[in-house]
Amino acid sequence: MIFSFISSLLLALLLFQATAYAADFAVTSRLGISQDALRKGLEKIGGPVTFTPRPGSTQGTQEARLPDNAGLVQAGGNMGNLTTIVLWLPVDAKGNLVSMKARTYLEAVVANFVSERERIVLWVDEVLKRALAEVRSTPYLESQLVEKYQFKATYIPTLHPQMVSLAITASSDE
Repeated sequence: MIFSFISSLLLALLLFQATAYAADFAVTSRLGISQDALRKGLEKIGGPVTFTPRPGSTQGTQEARLPDNAGLVQAGGNMGNLTTIVLWLPVDAKGNLVSMKARTYLEAVVANFVSERERIVLWVDEVLKRALAEVRSTPYLESQLVEKYQFKATYIPTLHPQMVSLAITASSDE
């Protein structure tokens, strides 16, 4: 019972940290995509996606659960020009995405920002492999600059189910 409480507390803390991270870029960097455009792109994959205010957010972060328990997407910043998008996808103990549509969601989100989306998707796969090879109980983080965007992939082994997140921010103002 205490382990369950600690796990829940850790999950809340990690999600809060991801949201706080998103807020850090609200003033300076914009992604050039609206929340509506993001939503419409995600809906093409698996059906309706409804963004709602993230509980406890002081920065106005919105989040939506993806259909078929494929994961969660968080969006921070101005609704007309987001500053951060974080895609949370559950993975199994072997590092495989749990949902059959998870990779399609990952590709759809990345396609909004880079022309070579497959390169980033494969990089996320490699991050998972490296994270699993390095047995640890703390989050594993790697980042990469591509074109004008920064991608941060984080594997979080302590969540149940285990999760990988991909955070996207602009690397600089236009």
